[in-house]
Amino acid sequence: MMLSFLIRAIPAALAVAASGLGAYASSNVSGFSVPHRTLEEQVDLIRPFTDVRIPDTATGPVPAILMFHGCGGLRQVQEDYARAALDAGYGVLIIGSNAARGIDRFAAMSQVCTGLRLWGRERAADVFAGLVLAREDNRIDASRLALIGWSHGGWTVLEALDDAGRNSAPEALSIGDGQTPDLGGVRSAMTLYPYCGFPMRSDGRGYAREIPLHAILAENDMIAPPGDCERLFERSDVAGHRVDFQVWPGLTHAFDEPNPPADPRINFDIDAADQARRDWLDILSLELAPQGA
Repeated sequence: MMLSFLIRAIPAALAVAASGLGAYASSNVSGFSVPHRTLEEQVDLIRPFTDVRIPDTATGPVPAILMFHGCGGLRQVQEDYARAALDAGYGVLIIGSNAARGIDRFAAMSQVCTGLRLWGRERAADVFAGLVLAREDNRIDASRLALIGWSHGGWTVLEALDDAGRNSAPEALSIGDGQTPDLGGVRSAMTLYPYCGFPMRSDGRGYAREIPLHAILAENDMIAPPGDCERLFERSDVAGHRVDFQVWPGLTHAFDEPNPPADPRINFDIDAADQARRDWLDILSLELAPQGA
């Protein structure tokens, strides 16, 4: 029965958007073969595929944002947000999680977007490794960092926040005795249309409470249904960590991707895309402001 389900899932996922996870994520079998690396090995894995950019006008260390793409890999939407961040005076680290693992576009759509490979809870290791890269760069103010993830990247960010809140490591990281995952310096987290269904490990109750969490969900999202995230965030609220989330009416998955695939479930909305970036920058101006400002 599982095999026949996977056979149906793979062709269907080929039409999934670049930043979508796919409606067939429940077919995931990757949890049985998760590679384990030390944090140092994880840093070495993503380093060659992390694009670090600093504003040309910078005169000292700047706050920075770590960006995590959707299941299909890097797309125009990450470039658009990166330009907006640089113009506002922030550094960016665009982490190519798929490329770091040798996953090309076809493999991304047929394997990652179907849940056959690279679950968000495995990819959460990239968050902790990316923070190491940010901290070692003297052009970056490591006390003023933010995370942003789209779809599968949003799932990834949520899992990392859960790991840190529970003082546990992502399942892909081998952490020594007495060591704990470190999100030190992270002062803001944003997710856009994140995937919140099975096999997400987080149940919403364990997020690192010191990090404000924001989310934009799309009412007509057929790829990462907003109801899954709403329930997750409501549980977080009951547990004492309120998530600032909104369900934007009339929008689909990847509404801010100007170069979507030919998929009827995805429609680019330029006005909503512009508004999402503006709202995000407003949040950053508050949460990444210098201490005491």
